[in-house]
Amino acid sequence: MSPHLLLIDALNLIRRVHAAVRAPDENSQVDGAISATLSSLNRAIKETNPSHCLMVFDGNPPTWRHELYPDYKKGRKPMPEPLRKRLGDFNKAFLKMGIKTFRKTGLEADDVIAAIASKASRANVRTTILSTDRIFLQLLDAPQITLRDHFQKLDYHGQSVQNLYGFNAEKLTQFWAIAGVGDVPGVQGVGDKGATSLILEHQNLENIFLMEEEAKGAAGKVVKQREQALMSLKLAALACELEVGVKLKDLRYELSEM
Repeated sequence: MSPHLLLIDALNLIRRVHAAVRAPDENSQVDGAISATLSSLNRAIKETNPSHCLMVFDGNPPTWRHELYPDYKKGRKPMPEPLRKRLGDFNKAFLKMGIKTFRKTGLEADDVIAAIASKASRANVRTTILSTDRIFLQLLDAPQITLRDHFQKLDYHGQSVQNLYGFNAEKLTQFWAIAGVGDVPGVQGVGDKGATSLILEHQNLENIFLMEEEAKGAAGKVVKQREQALMSLKLAALACELEVGVKLKDLRYELSEM
């Protein structure tokens, strides 16, 4: 059987499950979240049937994005402290389940997953990324990579990006540099509709910048906020060339007794 790599955005999964657990107190909620996360993960593995698997956690900040943009993630709701203190228990449970885990200070899970997925795709290894984070859609210009929304049971491929946005995955970071996404600010005063029109007409930021003083409307806002747009472009682009020292042969999934 040809290899199939499953990369899991750990905190995306954990926090989604944790938020859905109802319990009388915060500690009980975390206990419930551990059990529910393992059940959810078992379902994901049955549905995707990977030969190799890795659970990727965010490392402690700051990251290179914080250095570039000090307000990065400043407005994000902090993780509940009882959950943060118990992340080690989640990690132990994943390892007991037979799933390797990865975490390194200063590295975001998004970049680690993107780097591993990109390297695997170049080796023609089929890869599924388990996350609801739209930032991974930019990787779908590689036919070997699938983004799976585990909760909606939806798989996204390159054609999915074309259907959703009207252009291919390769142009997504250019689009987000204007419209913003997640913790990426984008250009003030230009939303998804305006950004879509600009990308369809001009393809990328550099072509918009060439308009200079002739630029009007949304294009004029992009030209006036050139540095903001270029910074947002860097923030939105995943670090696909990052070397994290992970080898496929070390990620073989072997089911362990719980």
